Amino acid sequence: MRPALILRSFLPFAVRYIYRHPKKFTCLRQHWVDYIGRFEKIAELTGADKERVQAVLYELECEEALFQELDGLSGMPMHPIVYYGLVRLLKPDVILETGVCDGLSSRFILLAMQRNGRGVLHSIDLPNQDVDLGNGARQRDVMSLEKQTGWLVPNRLRARWQLHLGDAKELLPELLRKLERIDIFIHDSLHTYDHMLLEYRAAWPYLRRGGLLLSDDTDWNSAFTDFAREQDCTAVLFNFRVGAIRKPNDSPCQSAIE
Repeated sequence: MRPALILRSFLPFAVRYIYRHPKKFTCLRQHWVDYIGRFEKIAELTGADKERVQAVLYELECEEALFQELDGLSGMPMHPIVYYGLVRLLKPDVILETGVCDGLSSRFILLAMQRNGRGVLHSIDLPNQDVDLGNGARQRDVMSLEKQTGWLVPNRLRARWQLHLGDAKELLPELLRKLERIDIFIHDSLHTYDHMLLEYRAAWPYLRRGGLLLSDDTDWNSAFTDFAREQDCTAVLFNFRVGAIRKPNDSPCQSAIE
């Protein structure tokens, strides 16, 4: 890996961060550790060499206007960055995600697909939810009246996008049966323990061998780590909350059996 290139992409964020938080050098160091850690973890999940991973993330962080419009590293959560890198490197044909809201993740997945020149993204969303998760926690995904699900996805990226509106408990099993096989599954809908496990367990049999199961907000409960243990698989965590599990190459796919 080329240190100068890594520093060049991280430096603008570091300067802004220190300007805004001059006493938080410890936090900046943790950002740096998380930043560097992504290269090895994405390489581990995709089989790509670290230089290729670095080039793909650099492509997004320093050359892509959409990333800069959202204020780069200081304005971007971890999951769209990770998803973009994984999609660019794995070049999947079919991705299924639950939870869209404003469409930030969908936008960067579709951008990666556009650059790959292949792939279709299926997204399931139940708009404008405000759910009490217990213990004083709430999950609130409510958009203003003039906005619609996925409004951040520009028209030029929508040709590869199929949006399905409704409850994932009903739509997910139906869509999985229709697709028969998927390359990547992404959970980002209702973050209760039971619902997260429901989605993981529903998608896993249809995930191709070597495919990825991804999840945001894994720190809300133990569903993700429990599922990884259930499947006897290694859970890879980015920034303590974005999770990834790679399906073993010797694990059978339900759709190939039925």
